[in-house]
Amino acid sequence: MNTAIVIARNTISEALRKKVLNAFLMVGFAMLVLTFAFQQFAPRQELTLVKGMGLGIISMAALLITVILSINLVPTEIERRTIYTILSKPVRRHEFLLGKYFGAASTIFINVGLMGLAFVLAIILKQRGVDMGSSLNMLKGVWMIYCQMALLSAVAIFFSTFLSPLVNFFLTFSLFIVGNLSSFTLDLAKNTQNVLAKGFFTIVHYLVPNFGNFNYTNPLVQANVQVKSEAALLTQNTIYALVYATVLLIISILVFDRREV
Repeated sequence: MNTAIVIARNTISEALRKKVLNAFLMVGFAMLVLTFAFQQFAPRQELTLVKGMGLGIISMAALLITVILSINLVPTEIERRTIYTILSKPVRRHEFLLGKYFGAASTIFINVGLMGLAFVLAIILKQRGVDMGSSLNMLKGVWMIYCQMALLSAVAIFFSTFLSPLVNFFLTFSLFIVGNLSSFTLDLAKNTQNVLAKGFFTIVHYLVPNFGNFNYTNPLVQANVQVKSEAALLTQNTIYALVYATVLLIISILVFDRREV
């Protein structure tokens, strides 16, 4: 485990130096600033727009950072041939892969956390500190975005053990879109009469990660949208992301152990 932590630290250090990731982070900050250009709306409408767009911008920036970072972690080491140096030392393959994932997850946490803190601070300043509770509630949405991206990173790293970065890019994005339509695929499975189609949509619904579960913007932005048990929902989604990511990492390790590098 100590070896995995060392690899994770190196991964974080390398990732934070990448200009592409920093560019996406800066774009995210810039777009957050632009969300406050809604002076023509009533104060309550403006605040609703700012909150909704802010969480949406953080999600989009985090998505790009996560995919571009995660799809290249393993292939880059193979292309540079540095993986031979790493594995020639007392480093097991599962430690290497876990270190890469932990490093990616930590980098994503830093990026999402920075954008989230800037977003919440901006809302506090906009409200002049009047409604601190409502402003800090936005951190729940930011946490859901992070859990979503941590799971997506595990998907991308799994594919990176046997696919090229280009194929991985499109496949990971496709699964992210399908996973956000999980409720739709379930409806198709229930309403389709064709047995093969029903089976296909059922498999897609249960096999593809349900990324749509992590979309928690409406309850935070719309006062009329209420959740029965917010704590239970947030905990359930967090555990779901953790368990699914763990399963993907186990499969990734099994695949990577058999791969010739």
